[in-house]
Formats: sequence, structure tokens, C-alpha cells
Amino acid sequence: MKFSKLSCNLSCIALLGALIQTPLTISDAYAKEVKLDSTACIVNSGIILESELNAEEKRIKEIAQKRGFKMDDVAARTQALEGLITRSIILQQASQQGFDLNDMQVDQALEQTAMRNNASVKDILNSFGPNLSEAQQRDIFKNEFIINELRNSRVRSRIHISDAEIDNLAKNLKERGNAEPQYHLAQIIVPLSTTPTESEYRKAQSDARSIIANLKAGMSIAEAQAKFPSGGEGDLGYVPESQVPLPFVPALIKAHKGDVVGPFRSPSGLHILKVYDINHNAVAPIRTYNASHILLKTSIIFSDEAAKNELNKIRQDILSGKISFANAAKKYSEDPGTAIDGGALGYSVPERYDPNFAKAMIRLKKGQISEPIKSSFGWHLIYLKDVKIDNNSDEAFRDRARNLIFEREFEQAAKVWENEIRAGAYIHVLDPMLLEHNVNIEQGRK
Repeated sequence: MKFSKLSCNLSCIALLGALIQTPLTISDAYAKEVKLDSTACIVNSGIILESELNAEEKRIKEIAQKRGFKMDDVAARTQALEGLITRSIILQQASQQGFDLNDMQVDQALEQTAMRNNASVKDILNSFGPNLSEAQQRDIFKNEFIINELRNSRVRSRIHISDAEIDNLAKNLKERGNAEPQYHLAQIIVPLSTTPTESEYRKAQSDARSIIANLKAGMSIAEAQAKFPSGGEGDLGYVPESQVPLPFVPALIKAHKGDVVGPFRSPSGLHILKVYDINHNAVAPIRTYNASHILLKTSIIFSDEAAKNELNKIRQDILSGKISFANAAKKYSEDPGTAIDGGALGYSVPERYDPNFAKAMIRLKKGQISEPIKSSFGWHLIYLKDVKIDNNSDEAFRDRARNLIFEREFEQAAKVWENEIRAGAYIHVLDPMLLEHNVNIEQGRK
């Protein structure tokens, strides 16, 4: 049984709400005007508030500061609004399609997320703002969860990975050994639709040439983003060569520290890369684990405590020799895919499993049986049969290659999907700063 990962990005997302822009005069006893929040942008039938935009801009600047550079106010605000617009459209689509979570489902999602991040539910909620009420934190978490689930469901079906792609990358990884180049990159994207008009394409090419010329002349990425507002992502940090989109790789292989390469065409637009650094750090050896497990699922009538107690009894029977682990798995395990084989999972890397399961598995010594372990699938006993550190296993390299290709393809497919859903959206910017600096996020949208 291979456990799928449920990822939940813990970045902060703005709350959507109704808004009155006119001043509100409260009772004569106070005789004081209180101005409510104003609208920064209208997105279809929804709105983005100035307070939301301010909070997201602040978050983006803090991330940039942690990466060692200062981001221009206009560039940060533009990037913030772009992200909020996309989120707003996705949430509106989710609502139209009846995609929602009740309180019990939110509780379950919070528990799973806390488990995967080795944190408490309180920690997860506080990550959205420790000064917010629990109801506000839960609402933000719920929206972020819905966004990720809808994105995953729409994008995964677009990804098709051939055996030839996996074999080719696996071969390259194996030939390279345990050293893989990593590129410290910054990126600017000149937005361009998948079917641009001739004039749109010429303008995008002209903007790209100007950006490249300015970067080569010493302009910083932040300054370039401010001068040429775009869908740029700024500093990407260190990116392993195997995770760089394939069209970019030939130019990066020949690049040196400080070079500007591009533009590269993708469904998102024209990409320009600034190479800050290149290193060849060693990649950790591939460690695979051969384990078996017994799974008990909980329900309304079979609680966590009951499952844990039952597994403890089974474990004692195995340790005392009354029954073998394999026979216990065949008799008790509720994972039909592995129970028939005595719970055998075979050799695999920890990343293929539920995070809590993987964490418990790698702590075991060969031949050990774990205490009852809770994952997002239920309660387990884990029996670790063997550990292999192999640099030559074809299957291990294929597994790694498959994951790398999927991550790369998912990122690109997600951008295409987001561009498509934004193409038909009504977007009207009202934010004074962006209007003052002529940032045209509405370009190409009706």
C-alpha cells in the first residue's frame, strides 16, 4: 500500500467579505466617523480588500527579506494582488461547483495537516495569524485547503508521464552519481497567452529584451519587476538541475555565475532567468526501506483508543510467538492491497508514505516492530524487515525520476490552468498605489 501525500500549503490567504466603502457615522453620542475597509480589486462577483492586499504584500516582503534581498513596494504589491486574484477566482469556482467542507471535515483536515507537519492543530491555526480568532483561522485554513484540493484535482488529470521519460531521467540520475548541479535562480515572466496576437507577441518580446538588457547592465530583479510589472516570482532559491524545466536546462548548463539567460517560451509567457550561483553539492544516497504493516481503521463505533489497544494486543501476540507478523496481517489488517501478502510493502523510499508513518518507520531498527502509530489512514503496526542504501537500484532511480518529473510537470500545468481560469475573469483594480504606477493587471481580460 502506497500512501498518497496530502499537501496543504500553509501560506496565508486573504478572507473574502462584504464591504461598504462610504464612511459610517455611529450614534450622536460618539459623533465620530469610522471608515470601513476599502476595495482594492473587484474579481467577478467577489472583492479583495485593501487590508487583505496590505497583509499579503507584507508577507511577500518578509519572505524576500529572509532570502536576503529587499523587494520594491510596487513589485511586492503587484505580486500580492496577482496571487489574491487567482485565489479569489479558484474559491469562486469551488463555490459554484459545490465544493465545500463542513466543520467535521475541517477538523479532519487540520489533524492530517498537523500530523504531516509534526505540529499541533493549534500551531497550524496560529500560522495563519496568532492574533486572529480561532473562527477566522479556521476559515482561512478551510479556504486554503479548498484551493489546493481544487487545483490538484484539475491539474493532475493534465499530467501524462511516459515510461520513456522516466527511464531517460533515471538513467541520467544514475550516470551522474550523487552529485547534482544546483542553480540559485531568480525569474521574471513576461505574461503571454497560449494563443497571442502578433502585436501581443511583439510587445512581450520587446519587454523581454528590455528586461534582459537592464539586468545585464546591473539592475536588480526587484527593480526589474517594478519597472516591468509581470508574473515574475523573483528569487527562486537553489533549484536542483533535475527540477529545472527541460527547455531551460541547455542554457543553464553553459551558464556562469551572474549570467542572464532567456527568454524561454512556456504556456505562461516568456521566462528570463538570472543565475546568482551554481554549486555541485552532493545528493544524499537513496535509502529504501522494506517494511510490512497492519492497518486498523477507526470509525464512529471503533475509536482511536480501541484501535490502539487492539494493535497492542496483536503486537504482544507477535512478540510472544503466538502468531507471526505476516499471519497477523492476513487476519487483522484492513488494507486489502497488502493484507493478502502478509502486510508486505516492499522496498520503497520514505517519501512515498504518509509522513507520520514514514517518520515512525525510519526510527525502527531492522527486525523491530513499532508501537501503534497513527496516520491519516488509521492506526498501524510497522515491521521493518530491511534497509538498503543503494546508489545502483534501477527501481529506486525510477521512483525518484517519476517524482521529479511529476513535480516539474505539475508546476507548469498548474500555471497553465490558472492562466485559463483567469482569462475569462472580470478584474477591475481600484488600489490607489497600483493605479498611480500604471500597473495594468487587467490587461487582456474582459
